[in-house]
Amino acid sequence: MSIDANDQAKKEKDRQFAERRYQDGINAYNDGKLDQALEAFGDAEIRFRLLGDFKRAADSRALMADVQRENSSLEQAINSYQRATKMYKDAGYPLLEANTTVSLGHIERQLSHLDRAQDAYQGAQQIYRTQQNTRGLGNVALALGHIELQRGNTHYATEHYQEAIRYFHEAKDSINEADASRSLADIQRLARHFDEALAGYQHALEIYRNTRDHFGTIDALLGLGRIYIDQEHLDQAADTFAETLSQANALEYELGQADANLGLAEISFLQGNVDQALIGAQSALQLYTDQRNALGTAQANRLLGEINLRRGQLSYANSIMERALRTYQSIAFQLGQAETGAGLGEIQFRRGFLDRASKTLQEARQQAHKIGNVQAESRILLTLGDIYRQAGQPGQARSAYEDARTHIETLGETTAARTVTAAEIRLARLATYTGDLKEAASHLTTAIEATTRNPLAAQLTPLITSIQGQIYLTQGDFLQAEKYYSDAHNRSDAQQDPQLAAETILGIAQSYLARRDLQAAMETFLAAGRAFQVVESTNGDGSAVLGVAQVQLGQQKWDEALESSDAALTRFNQANDATGQADAFLTRGLAHRGRDENNEALADFEQALKLYHQQRRPLGVADTRYARAGIFFLRGDLEPARDEQTKAIAQVERVMNSISSAQQWTLFLRQYAELYAQTAVTDVRRNQDEQARTLLQNFARIAGKSELLQSLQAYENDIPTEGDELNEEEILANRDLLKRIKRLYPYIEGISHLS
Repeated sequence: MSIDANDQAKKEKDRQFAERRYQDGINAYNDGKLDQALEAFGDAEIRFRLLGDFKRAADSRALMADVQRENSSLEQAINSYQRATKMYKDAGYPLLEANTTVSLGHIERQLSHLDRAQDAYQGAQQIYRTQQNTRGLGNVALALGHIELQRGNTHYATEHYQEAIRYFHEAKDSINEADASRSLADIQRLARHFDEALAGYQHALEIYRNTRDHFGTIDALLGLGRIYIDQEHLDQAADTFAETLSQANALEYELGQADANLGLAEISFLQGNVDQALIGAQSALQLYTDQRNALGTAQANRLLGEINLRRGQLSYANSIMERALRTYQSIAFQLGQAETGAGLGEIQFRRGFLDRASKTLQEARQQAHKIGNVQAESRILLTLGDIYRQAGQPGQARSAYEDARTHIETLGETTAARTVTAAEIRLARLATYTGDLKEAASHLTTAIEATTRNPLAAQLTPLITSIQGQIYLTQGDFLQAEKYYSDAHNRSDAQQDPQLAAETILGIAQSYLARRDLQAAMETFLAAGRAFQVVESTNGDGSAVLGVAQVQLGQQKWDEALESSDAALTRFNQANDATGQADAFLTRGLAHRGRDENNEALADFEQALKLYHQQRRPLGVADTRYARAGIFFLRGDLEPARDEQTKAIAQVERVMNSISSAQQWTLFLRQYAELYAQTAVTDVRRNQDEQARTLLQNFARIAGKSELLQSLQAYENDIPTEGDELNEEEILANRDLLKRIKRLYPYIEGISHLS
């Protein structure tokens, strides 16, 4: 045998051995023995290169890259794909070079190296165009669409997906056409173009079923389920996800199981079944984690953050939501960041971190606006309004609430109903604070009407009931206030809303306090404090402690009231709650006044008055001016006292004029009988008896005489007419004052009450 023949035989033997090693690699790969597969493919590549067969060497290296990718050795996989690409190019196989370049782009995208991935796809695209390979062009267009979607550029993603559909249709590649149709439907769903999205998913579903692509069928069903959630057709969504879960279980398709579990968990959460939602979201998270699916992990963590926010576990919710946001950022997925930022900002607000919450929400709002997520932007505006209200900026709060309502109304009456209800409830609460009870009632009526348009909006009924309790409390109808707060408390318990439950306990306590049932008020304020501590509400706990201080004022326990006021003020400072700070300064000032520390009291009243004016809270202004007047009155500084009383009465009557019915005027004004009585006594002491009579007659005509006479009698009882501490002149002056006060009674008793 010649030397050439021997060489040829040796080469053939070496080729056969290289092919055998290549096949060994495939067998090991199929058996899941990744380390053996890598060794075999590496050996095969070397042997093929020594034989000068760069095409087969590239095949071996490309399969090495596939194994490394599956083994999560992504940087090694990138290196292997790059080597395979070069060898295909040297061997003159442009289509294989392009295919490997696309695979390289997939890994770069997985690592969130979006610019590198785009470069790889566009490089492959040039080759496919040169080779006139429509299927390859479809694959590149689909991949470029995924990149733009990840960046949040939905317009460009739409163009790429539409291009991909055309290429795959031309290539008669029905399965990839279905994948592209499903991707386009995802964007159409996000844009709330539900008819087009439904058509896209159903078209994909038909193809998958005809080709018996069971995994594709599951993915298409998941898309349909998401549409039904977005349309708030929750029963239909639940049926779809249940069917999907059953099919995914049969196929042991873990990601399909995770997606279905997550969808069912979101439905449970929307329906108020918080415990069931928690179980489903945790199950989905575990599956995503096991599959190392970062996007799914982020989505599950976001929902878990929302669930724990509802449960009042704010620290845990904050941690989970931050984890979700970091994951979205790490994979450069813009679409999830807006919703996650909205949730995180609300958590930070509830924890009292107003500056941090505002920054988070503003960033999330920019992202939501960029991608056209109207619902997320409206939610963000509502929370920003809450921040402004708590910070004592009612004008900005009102603008934010109104903007939220305007934004969401672009989606249609039914879809907008829940957010419109939430905005109107907030506007009603704000109007109550700012003393416009007619406007508050109007907003509440609009909120009630909105709940009839959508079952999810109806879930806000307990909050509406709570605000009705607040309005009745402000109007002076304390029994009705207690009734509505109690009803709201029972409903919030049923809906597993511990934050609202705590707020309604506080409202019940305030109703008891207003009726001067001090023992019941004390017990209920303490219960409210425990409830607020469970939900980690610093300012809520501050309100409960402040209520305790107000009870202690009623008990004339001045030292305890001062200590409780300080404790409440500390909590309000921690939570940046300016509305609570104003109330705490007023209460602390009253405690100082009870201890005869009038200079300290006046300093606190000054702080309270400044805050109440900033917050445009007329009844707070009235209470503070009345408290200041009391000090001037006792000092005998009658002109400053009368000035404060006049200003206090002006604020009270301004609020009264915003009430619609005469009966409500009566109940409201009766709360201020002591203010009017003190003012009348001041006028008598100023020798303005006629002015005193007119004031009292006007009061009695609206509110009746009972409370007014009691208050006047209390002042009579406080005027001494004997004792060693008084000289003869003072005794005579006080007796004359008493006579003149008694002369006021006939004018009051002769007045007919309007009601």
